[in-house]
Amino acid sequence: MSVGYASVQWNPHKKRYDLMLLGVIFAAVGALTAVSLISHPGITAEMLILRATAVSAFLLLHIILAIGPLARLDRRFLPLLYNRRHLGVTMFLLALVHGAFALVQFHALGDRNPLVSALSAYGDDYRLFRDGALNLAHFPFEVFGILALVIFFLMAATSHDFWLRNLGASLWKTLHLMVLVAYGLLVLHVTYGVLQTETSPLYPLFLVIGAAAVLGLHLAAGWKETKRDRRLENMSKEGFEVACRADEVAEGRGKTVRVGGQRLAVFRHEDKLYALSNVCRHQGGPLGEGKIIDGCITCPWHGWQYQPHDGKSPPPFTEVVPTYPLLLDGEDVYVKPQPRELGESSEGIPAPPAAKPVGEEFYVGYLLAPRGIGRFLRRVAVILPLSVAVFVAVVAWAQNRIDSGVYEYGVVNTFEGVLYETPVPMLHMVSSGGASNLLLSGFGKFGPPEVIQGHHGTWVSFDGSLIYRQGLTMIEMNAPESFRAHRAAKPEEARMPLEPVGKVSLTGEIVDTKCFLGVMRPGSGKIHRACAIRCLSGGVPPGLLVRTEGDPAGTVYLLAGSAGKPLEFEVQWAGRSVDVEGELSILGEVPLLEVESLKLSPKG
Repeated sequence: MSVGYASVQWNPHKKRYDLMLLGVIFAAVGALTAVSLISHPGITAEMLILRATAVSAFLLLHIILAIGPLARLDRRFLPLLYNRRHLGVTMFLLALVHGAFALVQFHALGDRNPLVSALSAYGDDYRLFRDGALNLAHFPFEVFGILALVIFFLMAATSHDFWLRNLGASLWKTLHLMVLVAYGLLVLHVTYGVLQTETSPLYPLFLVIGAAAVLGLHLAAGWKETKRDRRLENMSKEGFEVACRADEVAEGRGKTVRVGGQRLAVFRHEDKLYALSNVCRHQGGPLGEGKIIDGCITCPWHGWQYQPHDGKSPPPFTEVVPTYPLLLDGEDVYVKPQPRELGESSEGIPAPPAAKPVGEEFYVGYLLAPRGIGRFLRRVAVILPLSVAVFVAVVAWAQNRIDSGVYEYGVVNTFEGVLYETPVPMLHMVSSGGASNLLLSGFGKFGPPEVIQGHHGTWVSFDGSLIYRQGLTMIEMNAPESFRAHRAAKPEEARMPLEPVGKVSLTGEIVDTKCFLGVMRPGSGKIHRACAIRCLSGGVPPGLLVRTEGDPAGTVYLLAGSAGKPLEFEVQWAGRSVDVEGELSILGEVPLLEVESLKLSPKG
């Protein structure tokens, strides 16, 4: 809206605003990528995307939530409020990329629909009280992120003024205030996810500082508004209530007053006083903080305009705000808290001249920015991206170190050897350098393909890709059509050295061996838990990750059933600490634990 009745579209300020937004995004993504590649050389492209979009979106949400109260505390921040919806839509798109990528990374290519898996993979962990104990630590973090993303979608989809006009300002504003609910959900999402995986104390510190800053700014802005409303008990005069002194209202400016329990705006125009609603019909902006431009009251938020004598927007616009009767008794301005008929015209009341307004600079997005505000914005445009880059660099540096697993994705080789289906699927390879045992899995989140069934002890060949870490190796059989069964293995070929160790009791985390060995980095912990559930459910061999003070990287023991029986366990225990008892053997280079007892650990 403008007094020239020209459609306001992509003005220079919006272009500069979006350039600054892009600068912030590039600073965040660039800093995280650069520092991650330097300090975590083993990080994968998928993990970089997940982390970059998550950190950028969460940081941008803090900036969005801070702009409102900052603009109430210091009017120089009003230009950041003018086009804030672009921040919101950008933040939603970053969150959407993060959510979609996480859904594909951790839930796709498995035995269940990815969205169904994201909501149902954990089953009993949704029960807060189970087995007489409070189950908080293991409550799934994904559901909080999904609910927040739904709210962000509703906000982004209704951000255009079309929805504001059709839903009405009150309903539209209520819907968009749900951003505070979404923020709370994301705090829970981070608390139950990242904070239970990352070990650096900087993570909880940053989360607390961010939440305190958002809450503190809103409380400070609210306290300022409350302080403004505190007045001595108003005198009454024939239904009118004293609102302010006439000399408090500068020519061409407004003043927010509180009358009859509601906020109104008193304006002075051509030495006449007018009283109107303080609420802009666009997004509820404070009209009393506006300015009269070309004879129209102009909202400080987005520049919507109203005529002071009747509250109507200038033609052809049809928005109307209520006007109120007022009178002058000496220097005291009295306002009647009951509005006139909507659109009713008033000649205003003459008032003695007032002093010139203090602080002439007034920002409207479709006009040239005043010099002082322009200088302030230029400083913000430089300082904000730099601050974001430094902050994100620290966040990236503090992340847990990436393990050394290797997944030779796209590199296909041909393998030959003796196939064993039990105690776990593996290929026994004999060469001049000695024998080795390689675990087997299929493409995606599945165990070996069905073509191997019935070929135990047979010399076979097939194509696949290697996955290896810490002395253990797996072949992903991603080309099952290449499988060939040649002949029965000779005794000397089939001989697998088995070294019994004896009965052991171990405590560790259940992992799926495929991701742990190198497909997913990191391949353990709560963040990886959803993927592990799908992999184990699809038949990937399970392992027990045992970490000790002397072995912080941990040792993985392959888990199998006892006496040649299939291992039966609850796949939802993936990522949880369990107590295991059984017979330990060393099968070549593979530590094999035939499980006799497996249960959740009290620590888990």
